[in-house]
Amino acid sequence: MNKIVLFLLLFVISCQRQSEKVIVNPEKILENLQVISDSLDQNPQIDKLAFWSGKLQQKDFSKTGSAQAFIHYNLAKNLVKSNIDSSKNHINIALNLIEKEKGFNVLKFTIYNGAGLIAEHEGKFYQSVYYFNKSAAIIMNDDSLKCKPLAKVICLLSAAQDNTKISQYPKSIEQNQLALKILKEQPDDNFKYNFRAYSQLFTACEESNFYKTDSLLFYIKKLKQISVKTNDPMQIRFTNEHIAHYYLLSNQYNTAIQHYNLVKQYDKESVLADPESPVAIKNLYTTIANLIDLHVQTKEFPEAEDLIKQADKIEDQHLQLLSYYEKCLNKKAKMHYYFAKGDNKKAQNEANQILELKDNILRNSGIQATEEMATIYELQAKDKSIYGLNKTIDYTTNRLERNKLLLLIVGLLALLAVSWGILLYFFQRQKRQKQEKEKILLQQQLLRTQMEPHFIFNTLSALQSFIRFDEKEKSIKYLNQFSKLLRSSLELSRKNYVPLDHELEAIENYLSLQQMRFEYTFAYEIVLPDTDASALLIPPMLIQPFVENAIIHGIGNQSDKGFVRLEIVDKENQILVKITDNGKGYQDQSNIDVNHQSLSGAIARERLEILAKENKIKTSIEIISNENGTIVLLTLPIKNQRY
Repeated sequence: MNKIVLFLLLFVISCQRQSEKVIVNPEKILENLQVISDSLDQNPQIDKLAFWSGKLQQKDFSKTGSAQAFIHYNLAKNLVKSNIDSSKNHINIALNLIEKEKGFNVLKFTIYNGAGLIAEHEGKFYQSVYYFNKSAAIIMNDDSLKCKPLAKVICLLSAAQDNTKISQYPKSIEQNQLALKILKEQPDDNFKYNFRAYSQLFTACEESNFYKTDSLLFYIKKLKQISVKTNDPMQIRFTNEHIAHYYLLSNQYNTAIQHYNLVKQYDKESVLADPESPVAIKNLYTTIANLIDLHVQTKEFPEAEDLIKQADKIEDQHLQLLSYYEKCLNKKAKMHYYFAKGDNKKAQNEANQILELKDNILRNSGIQATEEMATIYELQAKDKSIYGLNKTIDYTTNRLERNKLLLLIVGLLALLAVSWGILLYFFQRQKRQKQEKEKILLQQQLLRTQMEPHFIFNTLSALQSFIRFDEKEKSIKYLNQFSKLLRSSLELSRKNYVPLDHELEAIENYLSLQQMRFEYTFAYEIVLPDTDASALLIPPMLIQPFVENAIIHGIGNQSDKGFVRLEIVDKENQILVKITDNGKGYQDQSNIDVNHQSLSGAIARERLEILAKENKIKTSIEIISNENGTIVLLTLPIKNQRY
């Protein structure tokens, strides 16, 4: 029973250890990778691309999708400037891996933001909007998101800027305000990001047409405060541009012109510093277009005409850099100028060109939007498919876990049932063996009790003959010898095994009695084994019946000097008993067992058969008889009481 319980315990422990082997902690692996990434950012001398490529080959990081996604994201980040196609490939792998995982919001936020930046770098505006908004949604829905605050701010500002471009003004305003809230909680004054947030809030409120003047003034005040503190020319430029817009909306055109001239001066200096800068050229072109409109409103036509020439010159030199939207803005200003001058033909010509540009804008933006939205729809369909697949996997996993638990319980119950069955079988077997052993012992005792009356009967018959012939001295001596034999016989009969020397002592008493009975017509000899006879245990009263046969049936009827020899030979777990007499032998060998066996000899044979079964060893009786005498060979089991 103890062995089976121990086996069950070992089985359960082995199952637990097996399950422990497959348990991997993705969060811990990801945490280690983030620590590695932070340390790499502080060491610009390390080849990050080679480093992360090496990590991708390591088996330790191939066990979890989150770790693989993190590595592919870092590869995409380091390839974006040198190989945009490889960068896209790695970011797409990262997206596919992380979207299959539950949780890991920090990593999802990072990868979505990276995908938005790559799409923006490629000029895929709508895709960048899609990914920036997915990244921003994680920030807005998870207050406990543990990532760098400035990373959250940059993501929110990028999403807000793009949402303003697609007229999603409420969302843009919400994202900018959340970015400002995060910035206020930081110990450092992040003027750059604060300025951008207020600037985007001004633009979103202005373009939404639902603005309040107080709100616009508040944003302008904040922009002025920051630009004064930083004295950054770029920030001063955008502050003046927003102030100009504010005065334009308030119909204060002259004041607006003043601020636009400051903006124009900055843009001209930027173009002079870098004549090939697309941003500087576009900014100057747009500022000139706005100034043309303002001078038309104030009837300052010479200034407007001069600005038109400046714009035409930029068009001639950098036509390919200018977008349809920027060209349209300039054409609109020129149209207003020609209408104000009364030149309706030129005004109509500009209007026609504006319509053509707008058609191109709608057509190109429609094609781009269609292509990118198709990609987005595919991504959304993939997301839904992944979400459904994840739900199916979760359901299947839970079901498998339940089935696994049920199977384990059933297996343990079955094992327990089998164990009880085996235990019951062994208990029954031991019980049967015990009963069989008890039966054998009872049979041995019964046979010995059958032998004792037979022996006593023979002895009393001899005593009776002495008394009949009035041989008192012989009778007394015989009776005295008989009492000793009877006492030893009673003692031996109580035990299953007795010392060999006690058994031989009883046999010697018996032979002495028989010598007296047959008036010393025979002699006897007992040869002991080389080993200590007191250390060997044998079944009692098995040798005596055959000694009796040797006397009565062998030499009892002859008048010549008879002789009986008893020799004991010790073997490994048996003894060989050799009983020899010099009688006339058995004339008919085939009838030895039937005609010449005494009752005690038959009982001895039965006892030997039982002993052989009990000790699972071979016992035997072999009789060799001829005219020179008879030899009986007995093989008996022994026990060594030394052990």
